[in-house]
Amino acid sequence: MKKELRDKIIAYNKAVKEKGEKADDMDVLISKLMELPWGQLKKVLTDEVIAILQKYGFEVET
Repeated sequence: MKKELRDKIIAYNKAVKEKGEKADDMDVLISKLMELPWGQLKKVLTDEVIAILQKYGFEVET
């Protein structure tokens, strides 16, 4: 395998790993935010953000 191709593959794999770690971190943050009572959550999140959370399967009681 050529060194250039190997370097590209390694760089791609590192980028994918970093994105996966970021996604896992965001899942933890979102899960904890969703545990807040509705009154506090309403003050923290906008309607736009709540719509996005619902899009990805998080239940938001209104």
